Amino acid sequence: MSENTSNNSVMMEDYQKNFMKRVHLIGQGSMIIAALLSFLPIIWFVFVNGWRAPGSAYTTVTIAIVAYGFSMWLTEPVSYYPILGSAGTYMGYLAGNVGNMRAPVAMAVQSSVDAEVTTPRGNIATIVGIAMSVYVNLAILICIVIAGEAILKILPQAVRNAFTYTLPSLMGSMLVMRAMANPKRAAMYLPVTVALFFIVRWWIPQVSSYSLAICIVGTILFAYVQFKATDGKASK
Repeated sequence: MSENTSNNSVMMEDYQKNFMKRVHLIGQGSMIIAALLSFLPIIWFVFVNGWRAPGSAYTTVTIAIVAYGFSMWLTEPVSYYPILGSAGTYMGYLAGNVGNMRAPVAMAVQSSVDAEVTTPRGNIATIVGIAMSVYVNLAILICIVIAGEAILKILPQAVRNAFTYTLPSLMGSMLVMRAMANPKRAAMYLPVTVALFFIVRWWIPQVSSYSLAICIVGTILFAYVQFKATDGKASK
């Protein structure tokens, strides 16, 4: 018994000090490379094709993009990190389709192995699942690009209209999966999140664009208070 405990302790120490350290090293490096490569089209247009634009145009576009995406840059990583983990977050935001592909895959994998992403078992399973989802996603996209228009033409209009409910259905299934995994925790925290959402929407509409971030931060604070008040028993 003591030998197993010692082995588990050594494995956890190796997981935290070596595995997670490499996750951040590779993840941060990949994101930096991707950020630099995103400027290649501009370099091509300016230095190869000789296209020019006034400096004010670049400033205007930059301000517009920041104004549009600032709230998402704050809320989305905070929203999906508890599901994706560190490696999954790097992979998800590098590959895209975080909300409608990577997060549902991560939750399905964690549910099947009965382990959360905060554990080595759940984290590694999530990494493998998200990596495979990228390849599957690419295969599906290739098929859609090649034959998607022809397929859509033969589908009834009612079926095409139903595609608008795909994302809400995915989010609903994710919520149910999380609730079923720990009904006691869901019953404690879900009402707080819902209450915060409607409070912001109805009483503080000026900050409604940050409602997701407020709900997440508010629920985390509530959970922390519960955790401290019960000496850690609230999280079980």
